[in-house]
Amino acid sequence: MNRDLRYWCAYAVMIAPNAAVGLTLAAMPPILPELAAHLGGQRSAQLITSVAGFGMIVGGMFSGRLLERVGIRAFTLVSLMMYGGFGLLGLVLTTPLTMGASRFALGVGGVFFSTAAVALTAATFTGEARSRVIGLQQATSQIVNVCAVFIVGALVQLTGWRGAFLVYGVFGLALFAAALLGVRTNASGPSSSGAPTTAPAGFLLSFTPVCALTTLMGILTVIPMAQLPFVLADNGHGSARLVSIVLGANFVFAAISAMSYARLKTRFGKRATFITGLAIGMCGIASMGFAQGLAASCAAAALAGFGTGIYNTYVFDHGVEIAPPGYHGRAAGLLFAFMFFGAAINPLVAGAFEQAVGLHRSLVVMAAVALVCGLPVIFYRRGPTLPSADVLTRNS
Repeated sequence: MNRDLRYWCAYAVMIAPNAAVGLTLAAMPPILPELAAHLGGQRSAQLITSVAGFGMIVGGMFSGRLLERVGIRAFTLVSLMMYGGFGLLGLVLTTPLTMGASRFALGVGGVFFSTAAVALTAATFTGEARSRVIGLQQATSQIVNVCAVFIVGALVQLTGWRGAFLVYGVFGLALFAAALLGVRTNASGPSSSGAPTTAPAGFLLSFTPVCALTTLMGILTVIPMAQLPFVLADNGHGSARLVSIVLGANFVFAAISAMSYARLKTRFGKRATFITGLAIGMCGIASMGFAQGLAASCAAAALAGFGTGIYNTYVFDHGVEIAPPGYHGRAAGLLFAFMFFGAAINPLVAGAFEQAVGLHRSLVVMAAVALVCGLPVIFYRRGPTLPSADVLTRNS
């Protein structure tokens, strides 16, 4: 088989993990009214939609250990079969219990694949090349978030509300074919790497600050989607069209900054890039609290998105970089688990601030608190610089 074809198939797998987990949630909002009518209540529809996120949290906690046992290739293929298969079950399942169970398993499959793709990235690239791919992972996620709404909307018009579940099957099948052709490495855990590693207990201890930072980033990432629509409605701009425009600005600038992360990191340094991105993002979130008018709201959302693309890329890039050889899968699983844990507790954190100071001021206060919590990153010790490598090409 053509070496270039195999390489680009593997590359497609490597840039897709965040898109897979993002699509798990992004494909559902357009069908929520029809799903609620089928299930007999809005709360049931919302619960079935959100349960996939809990599947990602649970699956992420042990996905790395499973990957270490079976290898990257096998784990990638099995996870994509889970993702596509359980996603397609939505075409035929009818009861809330069975649909909820399939959505939970879909989330598990999604985070399993995401863990495998990040581990494959770490096994394939180092240095700036790896940072560039991780930035593309974040950017691809933002692009899929924007496209999913339109694609699902078109499908639903042609096939009915159940057509939304076809997206998971098509996406999973396309990636399965790419992985079958392109993913050849089976290196996964400490036993197969041949390199010295720290003990699991030592690894978990050293990784705790990264998990805490990732939780914070998860809380911040969903603020535009979770709190901004209510702010816009309070300002008289709460129509679905206007909310979509403002969120679109957030997604687009998040993609731009994520793709720029590797270049910024090389020029200014990893920590300086993160702190600058966090400061820009928090200026955007704070501005959401007092922005008046559509243009000002779009500008604030764009600033928040620009920060999101940088600080989310940073936590994955840094987490993979500090993980010892053989533990990249475990690191990736924990990063995804804590990112979605942060997203899940966003309503609780934001609700507490909102009750204390009100909706608009809560965004300003949350931004200030997040900036203070992120500042300890400047005290991180700089890790060793590794030469860029492409083991997948060498081993093909």
